[in-house]
Amino acid sequence: MKEELLQYMALQLGYVGRILLAGICGYAIGLERQTKRKMAGRKTHVIVAITAALMIILSKYGFDDVLGEYIKLDPSRVAAGIVTAIGFLGSGMIFSKNNNVIGLTTSAGIWATVGVGMAMGSGMYLIGVLTTLMIIFSELFLGRKSNTTESVEVEREIEIEYIEEVESEINIASILQSGFDENGFQVEKVQIKREDNGVTKIIISVCSDEKTNPFFLMELMDRYKEIIKVSL
Repeated sequence: MKEELLQYMALQLGYVGRILLAGICGYAIGLERQTKRKMAGRKTHVIVAITAALMIILSKYGFDDVLGEYIKLDPSRVAAGIVTAIGFLGSGMIFSKNNNVIGLTTSAGIWATVGVGMAMGSGMYLIGVLTTLMIIFSELFLGRKSNTTESVEVEREIEIEYIEEVESEINIASILQSGFDENGFQVEKVQIKREDNGVTKIIISVCSDEKTNPFFLMELMDRYKEIIKVSL
């Protein structure tokens, strides 16, 4: 009886170890996403990984007590359900803004984290760890500016408010255009709205390399008193 109890406890601790290892891998993937201030960070990836591992363990070993000559179960059925279900979570992280699709990489990372959790739950530790490292490498380095990849362009929306003074000979529009050209920004769209209090609001959509610094606008604000507000 005592030996059976020890075997049972060792088996259960083995399952717990699989779940913990899945959580560690999920944490590593989520940490990279959180450092980039993405929607899904460490907490989400850890929960996804450990839940996927738990589901696989339940699918493989959770029905041993009911299996017999007349009861047969397919251990892959839960795995198929996990892959289908995670699609709802992943699709909720993808949305469109200014004609750009945002959240694809994070959604793919969540999907990959499910695979890592399933591998750990199945006892395929080497595959799970190596896949985790490959996912982190892909998120860190692929798609960034390098010798083998093109620079990644991002679209920003900049809001500028200024007061048009009659006596002023300064052309704010020309100053802004020159500033964008000199700093590597391509103007995509401009919206202009004049308020009743004499303030003109300009909303500019610009496209540039992800590392391009837009803070030259702050210098313009300090230089020209007509510019009263800059929002990046």
